[in-house]
Amino acid sequence: MIAAAKRMVTENLGAKVLSVAIASLLWIAIVGEQELATAIDVPVEYRNFPKAYEVSSGMVNRVNLFVRGPSGKMNDTFLKDVAVVVDLEGVKRPGDWTFNLDNRAVRVPSGLQLERAIPTQIRMRFEERFARDVPVQIRYAGNPMPGYRIASQELSPEHLRVVGPRSHVEHLQSIDTDPIDLNGIISEFETRVSTFVDDPQLRIDGNSTVRVRLVMERIGPGLEQ
Repeated sequence: MIAAAKRMVTENLGAKVLSVAIASLLWIAIVGEQELATAIDVPVEYRNFPKAYEVSSGMVNRVNLFVRGPSGKMNDTFLKDVAVVVDLEGVKRPGDWTFNLDNRAVRVPSGLQLERAIPTQIRMRFEERFARDVPVQIRYAGNPMPGYRIASQELSPEHLRVVGPRSHVEHLQSIDTDPIDLNGIISEFETRVSTFVDDPQLRIDGNSTVRVRLVMERIGPGLEQ
């Protein structure tokens, strides 16, 4: 009996000792792994954007997240999978809507935990999508050449359609062209030039370039340019 027990202990002793050592090291690595917290900057994704509405204010592009987890997972391999997704499916009417950046909106890999987001909420204002034809205004760089003035100017098209939140579209008075340099122009001149809407919530529907045709004329002494 004693001999049998002794054989059970001593048989393959080296392999048994190695197994115990490996198990001990794994236990130490798992139990003794230090927990860390870090702050990361993450882009915000928006899902199910309502087709009938536009965001007039409050949209956030990036948020800061405080994430906690074992030190072995606090690296780019795991942190790159952290994502913020705001679902807009519930937006059914214009007005202010608040979205919480909690565990439902923030996705973190297994083993990591969201401590908090900054900001913790996003409040967005939605307005009816609206379109309107807005007049284009020609901008010039500098003055005509000495002794010349602009006799006539043609613009085609004279209006461009602008789309966006209703209040922003209704507030827009005109669309500016990029500046046209008058230096060296003494007769007829035609060019295509881009236009610009100075409101990030608005966009031009379709082609944003226009054709400008200028006719310069010579003026006599004492006449205003």
